[in-house]
Amino acid sequence: MKNGIVLFILLFGALRIQAQNNPKYVQSMEKTLQGLDSLVTLEAWQAKSNAFERIAQKETSAWLPQYYVGLCQVRLFNLETDPGKQEALCSKADQFLARADSLNPNNSEVYVLRSMAASMHVRLNPMANGQKYGPIASMLLEKAQKLDPSNPRAVMQKGITLFFTPAQWGGDPVKGKELMLKAREMYAAFKPASSIDPQWGNAMNEAILGMGK
Repeated sequence: MKNGIVLFILLFGALRIQAQNNPKYVQSMEKTLQGLDSLVTLEAWQAKSNAFERIAQKETSAWLPQYYVGLCQVRLFNLETDPGKQEALCSKADQFLARADSLNPNNSEVYVLRSMAASMHVRLNPMANGQKYGPIASMLLEKAQKLDPSNPRAVMQKGITLFFTPAQWGGDPVKGKELMLKAREMYAAFKPASSIDPQWGNAMNEAILGMGK
């Protein structure tokens, strides 16, 4: 039984590496990633989500398409105003990010998005979901920072959380801005592991810094 589990893990890892080294997969991902950090409309983010989901359906052993579908759900949530649709976006984000986590465990990037998804649940219904999902969001973000202290998205998200959270709930806009300024420096030095690994967030960080709160 133990040997069977080890064999499964080795085989699964080999399939994941094979997907990452597949030129057609990489080209498809590169094409879909173009302009990701400059999208501003619900329709544009939905189109990207659909494109990543099609890749995820083909490349079932690759974590990045699952991850990017999760990212799209997070960004769509920020643009959507219908609570029913927002709830569906929460569920879909959780689903795809859980899949990304299972395909690539203990990845800082995945934990950043899982934290953002947990925060979505809080924003959807603070009274009903705050007590459960608030601590989960904080725990996931702390884990993301511990897994990779050089990840600018983890620092940025911590800053954004403090920036927008009311003071009575632990928010601190001054500290939040300090962290986003730190993230700015980290983005300037950040080198993604590959052409399709996460490198988004700088534009969002700059937009919030520019709010001048």
